[in-house]
Amino acid sequence: MKIEAFRLERFYSRFEFTTQYLLCSSDCEAMHIHDLLSLEEGAHVKFMKQWLGYTETLGSHKLREEITKLYSSASPAQVLVFSGAEEPIFLLWHALLEAEDEVIVQFPCYQSAASVPESIGCKVKPWRARFENGAPFFDISELRRLISPKTRAVYINSPHNPTGYHFDERQYTEIVSLCQSAGAVLISDEVYRELELDPSSRLPAIVDVYEKGVSIGVMSKAYGLAGLRIGWLASKDDTLLRHCAMLKEYTTICNAAPSEFLAEVALRNRHHLLNRNLDIIRHNLPLLNDFFSRFPDIFHWHCPSAGSIGFAKWKLDLDGMALAEDIVKKKNVLILPGEVYDEPGFFRVGFGRRNMPEALGRFEEYVMEELISKHR
Repeated sequence: MKIEAFRLERFYSRFEFTTQYLLCSSDCEAMHIHDLLSLEEGAHVKFMKQWLGYTETLGSHKLREEITKLYSSASPAQVLVFSGAEEPIFLLWHALLEAEDEVIVQFPCYQSAASVPESIGCKVKPWRARFENGAPFFDISELRRLISPKTRAVYINSPHNPTGYHFDERQYTEIVSLCQSAGAVLISDEVYRELELDPSSRLPAIVDVYEKGVSIGVMSKAYGLAGLRIGWLASKDDTLLRHCAMLKEYTTICNAAPSEFLAEVALRNRHHLLNRNLDIIRHNLPLLNDFFSRFPDIFHWHCPSAGSIGFAKWKLDLDGMALAEDIVKKKNVLILPGEVYDEPGFFRVGFGRRNMPEALGRFEEYVMEELISKHR
């Protein structure tokens, strides 16, 4: 198998842990183990008694029970737990696909959604975002043109990384209908689900509304617990789940017992985590909106209605990679250039962390000192 280098992860490996301020983080605010355990009486004592042996390949039954509370119809037997969200994406594609299969993927995307099928020898058909004055949207008529009886699977992500776009109910229903007509599996990356600013815009999990739907979730994004490395998929296709479990025996085999315990605690208290992170987002978004409104000659910005990331567009003709490195050097702030998504001229902004205002302040200093003065 030959697979393309993961551009986003290569970029982050250079800068993520050496740059003071990350203005591009895709996840929400993390917490210490002590703070998580304090959410539940007796959790600290139980954690200290956690047995450090092997765990079940499928994930502990208790953890899978907690995960099913995110859905209206899935049972613990229909959930498989993995290390983060990357592992289920990787193994799901290998369980589903053979060379020459066709898949449709929203673009821009988390690269493994496209690069893994390509490495298998599949034809990946991009469903590309369109932009009007910087505002992203996905045209359902374009998906209608792309999909056919040859389509093995469609991969969607809403709220969307990196654009922040969120489907409405009508669009979502039509996507399901198109997949049903084609007999295609519909994979829904739901890692930002429950971070809707208006809860009424929350879409049902795909596993609850489509017999060939696969929901992917993770503790990293909406819940802010990336260090647990716990993700999952939910599906009502028993054969697919068995195949994924078999493949997992060639990768991680099982999950870390402490992580599974902590993920259980977090999910039992997920509304506390979600409310905390939504408070951070609601505090940060007006600051971003104000910032971009003050530089209309430099940026296009569309404020997302869900999730913790957005996609800003430069109005200047700039080398995004070189600019990002210069900002790190001069202000110790990291932005994520659109080049890692094959979208030059854009950059990803993250607003789910508490120190975003400080990061934004330093970024503004750079804009004033290096862009405003030099482009007058």
